[in-house]
Amino acid sequence: MHIHVEKDGVEAKYWLRPEIRVACNDGYDARTLRQLLGMIPINREKIERAWNEYFSWSDRCALR
Repeated sequence: MHIHVEKDGVEAKYWLRPEIRVACNDGYDARTLRQLLGMIPINREKIERAWNEYFSWSDRCALR
């Protein structure tokens, strides 16, 4: 499970499991990466719920 964070032409990807960590970074400075990293645990339930809802829906559509 992962998320992408994009803004103003830069992007980062964070793994959510087994621990939250940066998977890749394309343009964010270290300070911003740390700030984003701090926001993920606060919003983890929402992020994971959205992930599960999206991919559950995707899987159902793939079966049709």
